[in-house]
Amino acid sequence: MRDRIIKAIDYYIDKKEIGGASVLVYKDGMELLSLQRGIADRKNNIPLSDDTIIRLYSMSKPITSAAVMILIERGILDRCDPVSDYIPSFKKQYYYDSSGKKHPVSREMTLGDLLDMSGGLSYPDESTPAGKEAAELFRDICSRLGSKDEMSTLKVAERIGELTLAFDPGSDYLYSTSADILGAVIEKAVGMKFSDFLSEEIFRPLKMNDTGFFVPAEKQSRLARSYVPESHLKAGPSGNEIPISDDGSNEYLGNYLGIRNRMEAPPAFESGGAGLASTLSDYMKFAQMLLRGGKTPEEQRILSPATINFMTDRKRPAHINDRFHERFGIYGFTYSNLLRICIDPGENDTIRFKGEYGWDGWLGPFFANIPSKNATILIGIQMTDFGTSSITHRIINIISSDL
Repeated sequence: MRDRIIKAIDYYIDKKEIGGASVLVYKDGMELLSLQRGIADRKNNIPLSDDTIIRLYSMSKPITSAAVMILIERGILDRCDPVSDYIPSFKKQYYYDSSGKKHPVSREMTLGDLLDMSGGLSYPDESTPAGKEAAELFRDICSRLGSKDEMSTLKVAERIGELTLAFDPGSDYLYSTSADILGAVIEKAVGMKFSDFLSEEIFRPLKMNDTGFFVPAEKQSRLARSYVPESHLKAGPSGNEIPISDDGSNEYLGNYLGIRNRMEAPPAFESGGAGLASTLSDYMKFAQMLLRGGKTPEEQRILSPATINFMTDRKRPAHINDRFHERFGIYGFTYSNLLRICIDPGENDTIRFKGEYGWDGWLGPFFANIPSKNATILIGIQMTDFGTSSITHRIINIISSDL
């Protein structure tokens, strides 16, 4: 397995599609594979190592989901709660129809809509009216980074609630800022910062000492640089030129989705959808907690087995699944509770397992728990607009064929 994965990664390094990749696999609670190939920092020729810190981007979402589940099992939150109970700007919202006209929503958006990405929120997208509104807001968020006027987690959520939705809540699926709103909901529900809640309830019990919304000065040398593939250099997600370094390394220098690229200071906006940095070994502690039935190695309970089942085994209506497949191309999976959940592995183009769940991120990190094999697959890549790429598929196939 190791030799096959090394050969696959080296092929993509040689093509300059990636700078490097880390892979960590556990089975039956034990390390099955740990390898790192390539570099974390091209300019300073620093190789990837087992303690390299990476930006998770959307791989932050499963952790946010678990945080919501903690409050659901305590009776503090409920999937049926209107979002406006916590963020008043979500009251009396409007949505765009297919012709671009605005209509009042037929019902309020719920926390379940946020968890399932069926509320009508949008990420920045210049091709749609709702996406354009979101893009304008995130330009404002990014323009304030590093200033005394940075938007807080709650302020970002309040502003998002003022935007027009892409569709009537519950009628469609669209990947969006939902997890960012859930971070703010948690703050309102428990009366503490989102980061403090995550630290107290998840990171400290699991000893995830390298996970958080910023990377302190003494750890900055371990934070991998992020890079832009040659094929992506013309324009960024908003259609603008991508900010890169002038040293020929293609290092990405932008602040995407309101996240400061170097993460050098505690942010005012703690993004539940994209804001965390971690190591693969730290994230493995979180993943293994889920497979272990919600307990730490010391038997401290974080979630119950029933709650984890509720989190990872939901079914969605056919029209929502169809839109998820159409928008993401991830066939054989449904989407709920901020996770892809495998319901029919035979529909996917890679070797997958029924009941597998996880997610990935904008820069290429990948997470999958496979309960039927008692296994976890983690991949660490830091390339813009990468998501689940061709090299990721190859690594999954190699590992899954041997589990």
